[in-house]
Amino acid sequence: MNNTKSILFLINGLGVASKDSFDIKFNDMMPNLSMLMKNYIFAHLENKSYNYRNGFRNFSLGSDLLPTYHILENDVNFQNNQIVNNIAVDAIANNTKVQLYCFLDNIQVINQIVKIVNVLRPKGTFGIYIHIVIRQKDILNYDDIIKMVKQLEDKITLSKNVQIGTVVGERKINSDKYYELLLKQMGEKWPDYTRKFNYEKTTGTIPRDIEPFYMNTGFKLEANDIALFLNYEDVDCDGFIKKLSKVKLYTLFPMKLYPYAINIYKDIPPNDYFSKTLETNHLKCLILTTEDRIPTITYNLCGLKDTKSPNIDYLNINDKDLNITELLNRTYQYIIFDYDIGIYKEIGKIKDFLMILDNQIDEIYKSCDQNGYNLYISSLYGLYKEYIVGIDKKVILDYSKEVPAVIINNNYPASKYTLKYGDTHDLSNTIFNSITNDINIKTLFRKRGILAFFKD
Repeated sequence: MNNTKSILFLINGLGVASKDSFDIKFNDMMPNLSMLMKNYIFAHLENKSYNYRNGFRNFSLGSDLLPTYHILENDVNFQNNQIVNNIAVDAIANNTKVQLYCFLDNIQVINQIVKIVNVLRPKGTFGIYIHIVIRQKDILNYDDIIKMVKQLEDKITLSKNVQIGTVVGERKINSDKYYELLLKQMGEKWPDYTRKFNYEKTTGTIPRDIEPFYMNTGFKLEANDIALFLNYEDVDCDGFIKKLSKVKLYTLFPMKLYPYAINIYKDIPPNDYFSKTLETNHLKCLILTTEDRIPTITYNLCGLKDTKSPNIDYLNINDKDLNITELLNRTYQYIIFDYDIGIYKEIGKIKDFLMILDNQIDEIYKSCDQNGYNLYISSLYGLYKEYIVGIDKKVILDYSKEVPAVIINNNYPASKYTLKYGDTHDLSNTIFNSITNDINIKTLFRKRGILAFFKD
């Protein structure tokens, strides 16, 4: 099998409509894409991102948790961590509270919270309030959420002045309602959180859409309080953090946008990432995108570093003089088109844009077919956003659970192969496997059979 040039055509924001979502029905209005979906491998991938920043991060790194998490889990001398001890000293000296924000995703997060509390608590009598951010995607997750909240409660029961303050869905963390709740301690109170979660379950509200509520009093956010973020990195809460102007900001790992935040650990560079794979295999990649996105894309594809890779070049995707056929025949082994429907505020504008992209897909497909190139069409993130339809009607477009993937690779015909269930990082590895023929790079391909009907 020869190394094959690969084209990745990204229609970022495009996803699989949820049950209650407005649906653009893009396969009906994009005849060329629809044809490819029918004749080649078409599958759904798990969506882990909600904007292009985190989309490229997961595509490159394939991890929700940065390496610093594993350092905390394995740190046997954490009680001597100077930064954590300084938090306690600061809280005592200024008679302030520690406000700890975390995503309640799994038992590891609970263990992280308890490990930090066990260091802080013996230092003094200042209040510690834990603020839970829920980001699960399915109402079936409520039972697990209730169990985790109960586990956290049980583990902090004997820790004096430590309580769970608020709970909020990740999509509401930037809302004024949440910030007002923290500032004024006014809003819904649900000390019986089991009843609250079960109520939301019966109404069909998915966990990450839960409006903010509080469980215990005393958490009111005041000047010189200390905000400690455990794992915010892959969710957009920039709007919320920017409001914390009078609060001292600490974080488990460095925040790129907030250099004034005090880090518990220095950031540890990832071992494996997009540009490193390019460099290791002596591959050149061309990315067509907009100028304003280049710094963020570079940062994520280059292992969370601002230094550009010599193996990645960029072109302005809006350049009207671009010749697609000539472009595809340039001496790059990997070419990425980075389009984004999230820039539009009206459904009508999105539809118009998708029809334009469909014509471009047709041109690219014909060139790839003629030259034997592989073509991949997907999205690095799904949208959850309110849009205008018609004159004044507003609808919710929920494309946030899964994104599509179309694979045109002659070595893997749809009659013989399908895809395992994975995410966009798995798609990235699948493309690299085809370019490099490296058997150590795992792919999503699997032979058709009865097991292909089940998600791994």
